[in-house]
Amino acid sequence: MKFGNNLQNSIYPPWENNYVQYNVLKKQLEAGLSKPAGWTERDEGTFGETIDSDLTKVFNFVNAKFEELQERTTQAEVKVATFQEAYNQKAIETLTSSISEITDEVNQLSKYCRINYAGFLKIVKKHDKNVPYKLRPVFMVQLKSRAFYNVNFDSLVVRLSKLYHSLGAQSLPFGTPSLPFGTPSLPFGTPSLPFGTPITPSILTAMAGKEGLDRKSFKFWVHPDNVMEVKTTVLKHLPVILYTPRGPNTAESLDPSLSSVYLDNTAFDLYSSKLERQEGAQAIRLRWYGSPSNNEIYVERKIHHEINKFGEYHDRFTIKEKYVDAFLKGEYTMDRQIAKLREQGVKSPAEVERFEEMVKDVQRCIVDMKLKPVLRTVYNRTAFQIPGDKRVRLSLDTDLCMIREDNLDNTTRSGNHWRRMDIDYPMGTKTAYEQDMTRFNYAILEVKLELPAGKSTPGWVEELMNSHLVESAETFSKYVHGVAVLLESHVALLPFWLAQLEKDSVRNTDSMRGQLAVNTPSISRANSTADIHSINSRRTSIASGSESDNGASTRSLSKGKQKSMDIIVDNQYGQQNGQYSSHSKPASKASSIGKKPFGFKGLGGVFRKSKGKDSRESSPLLGPSDRYDSVPQIRIIPPKPKKVVGPLKVEAKVFFANERTFLKWMNFAVLLGALGVGLFNAGDNIGRFAGIILAVTALITLVYSIWLYEKRLTMLRNKDPGPYDEPVMPTLMCVCMLTAISLNFYLKSTVKSKP
Repeated sequence: MKFGNNLQNSIYPPWENNYVQYNVLKKQLEAGLSKPAGWTERDEGTFGETIDSDLTKVFNFVNAKFEELQERTTQAEVKVATFQEAYNQKAIETLTSSISEITDEVNQLSKYCRINYAGFLKIVKKHDKNVPYKLRPVFMVQLKSRAFYNVNFDSLVVRLSKLYHSLGAQSLPFGTPSLPFGTPSLPFGTPSLPFGTPITPSILTAMAGKEGLDRKSFKFWVHPDNVMEVKTTVLKHLPVILYTPRGPNTAESLDPSLSSVYLDNTAFDLYSSKLERQEGAQAIRLRWYGSPSNNEIYVERKIHHEINKFGEYHDRFTIKEKYVDAFLKGEYTMDRQIAKLREQGVKSPAEVERFEEMVKDVQRCIVDMKLKPVLRTVYNRTAFQIPGDKRVRLSLDTDLCMIREDNLDNTTRSGNHWRRMDIDYPMGTKTAYEQDMTRFNYAILEVKLELPAGKSTPGWVEELMNSHLVESAETFSKYVHGVAVLLESHVALLPFWLAQLEKDSVRNTDSMRGQLAVNTPSISRANSTADIHSINSRRTSIASGSESDNGASTRSLSKGKQKSMDIIVDNQYGQQNGQYSSHSKPASKASSIGKKPFGFKGLGGVFRKSKGKDSRESSPLLGPSDRYDSVPQIRIIPPKPKKVVGPLKVEAKVFFANERTFLKWMNFAVLLGALGVGLFNAGDNIGRFAGIILAVTALITLVYSIWLYEKRLTMLRNKDPGPYDEPVMPTLMCVCMLTAISLNFYLKSTVKSKP
């Protein structure tokens, strides 16, 4: 869809006259370019005045509308604060309707900012592409001075969430009618905490799970255009939780940033086990909330366990920032903190003992596996949950950045510290360490449900998960994605969603895709031409084993930021008339360049005359050579592709393809069976014998096709990655048919005809 049509479809009717005049500006360009004299300075002046007028109009409208929404929100807050205790259902409905209107306009204003921002950039790009005058440098200065697109709606979202929660509209059990204003919610016998109570991460961790609950967890990608709509949809049902390590908990002091430093070893064992979802796979990270100056660091460990319906167990404890380095080295223990817990008597001796065992186990794992900082994730989290009520919890992570923390490639990043100190907050669009960073262009929505057994998922949650606003990403992991993108040359496995982001578009996206370009230099480099043995420790050379016996050696070359490729220099090539010696063997199938494929095209080489001793061939890199015997043959081997690991994304057409394959098998079996029965009924003894073979083959094919259809159908339903090919049965069928036909011809030819 062209942007002009997209803009028209996105217009909010009450604000129709306040959008950028994209079509008008486009017509000005077309009219000026179509004139015989071409685009003139007068045309440029008219175009500049129009676009500057539109920019001023949009900027003033956004400021005025934002102030209006803030004022209306303030009025609603006053009404809620002074609301009479006497139950008045009509007044509550009127006030709730007013708050809903404000919420809807916040969502529309967010969309308005994004669509106009895209409109200005697109029309300027179209101008600079067709006109000799360059407008973009000057326009970007004007755009930054009137940055209407940088409006922060988080404070309004928090205030609106407080209004909904204060009215008690969603503090009720699911499916029950509204209660009078001020009635508290009692989740499973525990009163909910009032809005405004500081919700620190430790409070949420202390909320113990309850038995007999149906636990479910879902992950989704959300396009940036849909983020605000998702927020305004959820806040009508759940209040916003403000994460604050210390200090006041207000909308104005809100710092939604959340940072985590993940640990792993040089073999990336934790990455591989997590990607393959092995039983007991661990992920260990150091997390803090807010700015890096926060002194309270959380050491967290996630253990993948299929028995747990959330898919993992979560252990965490706090440690002061100054002790983190010593703790990771095993030099600092938490015996003093554990002793204080025993003295305070807040926890039972059994709980203290379990806590001590957990801390020592985490530290032992870090030391024994030699875990070091590998990757940092930084994002802004908006969490929705009734405080104290764990039935429905949603978290929306936006502005996700992933940054390298490792010291690989002979580059010092974090050094001997547990995190690098050259990163400034908040994350800017351009930084000095951009080569160590990748940004994920989508938001991540996670839905966690802990409902009583037999209780269905709330309707609004089901509607949100099945809506056009989100795209399912069940096994997505921030750490796995960051390593796969930034450290791709160090790992052998890649997650399946990289291909999904490359090929499929997350809903409602035209131009924004996941940032998947690997711009990291290769880890394998040759220092000189003499050093031509393989130095790529992660990607074993294809010819590393057999080439050493043949006088062939390998090295890896990398140019710029492209992926490395292996080169085999064969010193024995050409020593015997340009051919391998009788003792030399090809390194692998991939290394035999110029080998004829099997088939009709390759049969020509069988009957081709071999060249004599004086024949000369040209090297693909060195060109024609008259001294081919003395020049080693260089053969380029592309890098070994990495295996993509993950569940299969099954579309509806795949099931239909399985059915069509089954019908093809059935069709072949019926034809074969008909031929066999015909030979058996109408032929002589020889024909009957051939007919029996064909009929038996048809029956076996019928039974086998049914079994194969059911097998593949089960694999598709379970999202099994395969394989789905079937090399045995087609070959067996061909052998049976060949046997029947050959025997029929042979026996017929040997029978003497009667005189």
